[in-house]
Amino acid sequence: MEKRFLRSPDGCRYAYVRFGSERGNPPLLLLSHFRASIDMWDPELLLRLAADRTVIVVDNRGIGLSEGTTPTTVEAMAEGIAEFMVSMGSGGVDVLGFSLGGYVAQVLARVRPELVRRLILAGTAPRGFGEDDAAGGRVRSIISRELISAKDIIHLFFPATAVGRAHGVDYIRRLSRRHVGAVGDVTEHAWRAQLEAAEAWGARDPLAVRELASITQPTFVAHGEHDIMVAAEKSAILASHVPHSVLKIYPDTGHGFLFQMYEEFGTDVVRFLADEPSQHAALPKVEMK
Repeated sequence: MEKRFLRSPDGCRYAYVRFGSERGNPPLLLLSHFRASIDMWDPELLLRLAADRTVIVVDNRGIGLSEGTTPTTVEAMAEGIAEFMVSMGSGGVDVLGFSLGGYVAQVLARVRPELVRRLILAGTAPRGFGEDDAAGGRVRSIISRELISAKDIIHLFFPATAVGRAHGVDYIRRLSRRHVGAVGDVTEHAWRAQLEAAEAWGARDPLAVRELASITQPTFVAHGEHDIMVAAEKSAILASHVPHSVLKIYPDTGHGFLFQMYEEFGTDVVRFLADEPSQHAALPKVEMK
């Protein structure tokens, strides 16, 4: 998975990887979480997602090896992704947004619906429903550190149990074995811009929920039961207001549920993206406790 580069009409050079099967299924575009570049995606999950389609992972403006200045609003982040998609000729793709990437995916699906066929919102929140759990306390102090260690990632993404920690260690080991060329850092200027955008997204706005009705694409909303960064209840709000959505809460998992349960989540995503509408209704559901 060698990194590639694409220059948009406005001159910004985007870094991305493109891999997987060329069977004719619509490509799947992945949008990353806070302080993450291309290299933070679990290779085992990517392997499953790419079994029957092309997968594209991109670093937005100012992130990793992509040029430009990191936007301070989610709307501007979505504009950057739209520029990348149009430059690549990738209209009508499926989009998976994780955490902050899920904010971007929501805006993209609303304002550029012709670019998004189906939508997966993982570990994310709707606009206007208050700051995420990551905005305060120990979590805030960790995500604001100059360097985030492997131990910090395990704490943030996996449950504070022996099993959860073991899954976290396995995830870190899988990342260490992945080689996709030069590694792009997320600079302090970039992640502080992301943090500003996330805080504005969470600012209380009782009218923001109305926006969700305009996400008309089939949508799979997924979350980890014990997420300490974004409350799982926010995914329930998303699913209750996005018209054509299904919800699954993965038990005994945290913010990184899609890496902890990569086999199950990967299977669920592939099933959801299948062409047959009946597959959507068949997606297993786990109710909120």
